[in-house]
Amino acid sequence: RVGKLDADMLDDELTDMLREPVASAMSLLRPGLVDRYKLEIDTGIKAILFWLSVGSHRRATYGQNLQNLTYDSGVRSFSRRIHLFGILSIGGSYAWARLVGTLSLRGWADAPQGSARNRVWRLVDRVERLVKVATVVNFLAFISTGQYKTLVERLLGLRLIYARPQMSHSVSFEFLNRQLVWHAFTEFVMFAMPLINPARARAWAVRNIRSVLRLPSAAVDPAIKALPDHVCAICFTGASEAAAGSGLAGPEASHAVNPYLTNCGHRYCYVCVQTKMMAEKEECACLRCGEHINHIYQLA
Repeated sequence: RVGKLDADMLDDELTDMLREPVASAMSLLRPGLVDRYKLEIDTGIKAILFWLSVGSHRRATYGQNLQNLTYDSGVRSFSRRIHLFGILSIGGSYAWARLVGTLSLRGWADAPQGSARNRVWRLVDRVERLVKVATVVNFLAFISTGQYKTLVERLLGLRLIYARPQMSHSVSFEFLNRQLVWHAFTEFVMFAMPLINPARARAWAVRNIRSVLRLPSAAVDPAIKALPDHVCAICFTGASEAAAGSGLAGPEASHAVNPYLTNCGHRYCYVCVQTKMMAEKEECACLRCGEHINHIYQLA
């Protein structure tokens, strides 16, 4: 049972792999062409794959072949049945999806009660519900017996059997385990990243590393330490990074606007120092002396 379901998953993955280059090529022809003919593209890819595999006397799709499965050719009129299977499973699915989509787009579901359009829509809806119920019942029967995983297979009497019964079916799950671990790790990182404050995390890491090395809590750039008192060190640092090598950054371009003094006595722009304190919180340190900033007050 698992092998048959895995074969379907492999066939779906192959269809998805082929859909991407086809969609990319068609998107260059005209915008919106891929979305308009998505159903036709998928149906065409499935039909080509079916014709190259099952329809060309291979008796199995590519996914089924990888799972050592094949359709039992011992039934009467096997060739006719296998071609009818492709027509119903691929062509029938396309025709039904296109029919439902067209009727829905033209508003037949909202037609007046008792009208011909409304009766047709109700008939289509009932048939679709009946098919869904029959599909569920067939799947439960498949889980129980292991035969006929689709309704079309059951109607045509097509059974999947092992192509080589004596073949060893041992499977190594080493690659699968690695993929699962990596997938879980990336999902955790994607979940945790929005919860992490990069500036605060960087300040925390720097403080702890310097503490282990028995260095001051924060490194002080001699150039920043030598700045005049009226210059905002945060503005000067930002301007230097933005205009590196252009010669436009300098103390004269970084005067403190609405100056505030920190608890260590150094002057900053209110917006700059408040933003830094909000981002780094208890890890906020003065750029001039490295002392922890815990409060500020306006310069009189």
